[in-house]
Order: sequence, then structure tokens, then C-alpha cells
Amino acid sequence: MSFKNTWKNIGLKLKGFKFDPNTFTFLFFLVVSTIFWFVNALNKEYVATIKVPVEFINFPENKLVAGDFINRLEVKVEANGYSFLKYNSSPIKTAVINLKLHSIYTVSENDNKRFYLLSSTIQNEIAAQLDGATTIKSIKPDSIIFVLDEVIKKKVPVIKNISLNFRQQYMLKDSVKIIPDSIYIRGVKSVLDTVNKVYTEHKIFNDLHDSLSVDLPLKSIKGVAFSSKLIKCIIPVEEFAEISYTLPIQVENLPPNYTLKLFPAEAKVVCNVVFSQYRQVFPQQFKFTVDFNDTKDNPEQVKVVLSKYPQNVSSVRYYPIAVDYLLEEND
Repeated sequence: MSFKNTWKNIGLKLKGFKFDPNTFTFLFFLVVSTIFWFVNALNKEYVATIKVPVEFINFPENKLVAGDFINRLEVKVEANGYSFLKYNSSPIKTAVINLKLHSIYTVSENDNKRFYLLSSTIQNEIAAQLDGATTIKSIKPDSIIFVLDEVIKKKVPVIKNISLNFRQQYMLKDSVKIIPDSIYIRGVKSVLDTVNKVYTEHKIFNDLHDSLSVDLPLKSIKGVAFSSKLIKCIIPVEEFAEISYTLPIQVENLPPNYTLKLFPAEAKVVCNVVFSQYRQVFPQQFKFTVDFNDTKDNPEQVKVVLSKYPQNVSSVRYYPIAVDYLLEEND
């Protein structure tokens, strides 16, 4: 039987059902009595445990919590049903505990990092987040342990985490700059000892065809404060041209009594350069070489190396990468 037919049959049965006066009266008093029972139940007092969020502020000077820390307390309370209905239907506000107003104690004389606070001393702050009809019976844990470590500051480099995708015929004019290239970080010593650099949030730049200057957020590290949350990233972009040169291959480390003939004797280099630096690139800035010592390992070919080229070019490629040779010993 289909879902539609099932509901149709149920509808027909209900349509044919007739309430007699006795049935109606019974149902009416059942609903009324249920309402009275519910209202009466809400007026009664109950004892239960609820969880209250807490936040601690103003730790001792030059000290911060190291590692994970308690953020909720189990509070046993006595209240009427209306109060518990309220606690179940909406979150309880966070109790902010100002440690300057409370006494904390060292766990032992030989341990200068572990402290504790008696939970009973912060009962007023917790009660302020509950309604007036609620009475606090107890708080767990009965003492809150703090592991406090010395706060230090150190300088670390900033590492960019970006991906660049250029429009056709465009490229970087110069290296990407980040300002500042290093920042100060602050936190407990046990945490900062493990942090030697900070990274920007990953950012993808597509269709780059013009220079860009943007602010990048730093990737947060738990328990570490940054002297700056944003760094400036400068991406210099310019249109480029392709250039190529065919140059002779020079032989290095050739003994005076030998002649090394190469086939071919020239190699071709192809690279990209931005328009503004096109006239600053010359063939003399490139150099192809082969090493005579490499012939000892390969009797047929010798590897070609592009041993010199200017720094303002990119996408450098050349061919051939190896050439045949003929080694002759001079008389």
C-alpha cells in the first residue's frame, strides 16, 4: 500500500469517528489535569547538576596558562522546574573570573608553575549567571589547578603562503615582498620554544596582470600572541617578452695537450624577461660550458651546462643538454 493511500484510509476512518459527549468530557478533563500536573511539577524544587562556562582573566604578571585549561565547571544546584526549563532551553552565560580579586596558591613549595584556586571562592561570579531562584549546593572540581609558565617575547620571520597564477604573457617583475618580514610573538616559554616562524593564511591570486599590494592575515597559533595580525604583501607583475640566443659552448679543464671538438659546437638559450628590463639583457651575460672531466664517464657525449645567466630572467631553458664530441691528443 502506498504512503498516499495509507493517509487516505486514516482520513476516512477519522472522518467517520464521532465523539460522544462523555468522550469529549473525559478528554477535556484529561488535558486540564495534565496542564495542572505540569504547572505543579514546575513549581517543585529539584536538585541537579548543570555545567557553567567560565573564563579566567588577569593572571599574575608575566604568567599565562600553559596547555589546556578548564573552561566549564559542574555546579550542583537546587531550583524549581521553571529554572531548569530555562537552563535547558538557552545557554548559560559565561562567568568571568578576575583573578586579581581572588587568592591563588602554589601547589607545593618546590613547584613554581602549578597553582590552585578554591572553587568555593568564585561562587558569587557563578551565581550571577543563574536566576535568583537557584541555590548553589556545590561546585566540581572543588579546586581549579593552573599550570602557569613564564611569558616571553621573541622575534620570528614571517613566511608567505601564496599561490600565483598569471595571465598569459605576464610574470613577476621582481621577488614578492612582505612587510614586515618578521614580527614579535608573545606567549609562555614552553610554547614559544617550539615556534621559529609564522605563516600567512594561504591565499590564491588568479589572473595576475598588474602589480598588487594586499594585506594578508597571519595564521594563528594557539597560545601565541602576535605583535601584528596583518602583513603587507607586494606582488610586482609585468608583461614579458621571450628572448633567445645561440652561443658557442666553451670547454673547461681541458689539458694543454688535448683538443675537444663538439658536435654541435653551439647551444640555444630561451628565457623570459619583463619589458622594462628587456634592454638590460645581453648575450654576453650567458655562458655555455662542458667539462673535460665529464668525458671520462661517457665516451660518446658530454653534458652541456648553462653556467651563467642574468638574475632578471625566468623560465630559462636551453638545448641541447648534451653534445657528441671528438677528443684528439696533440703531438
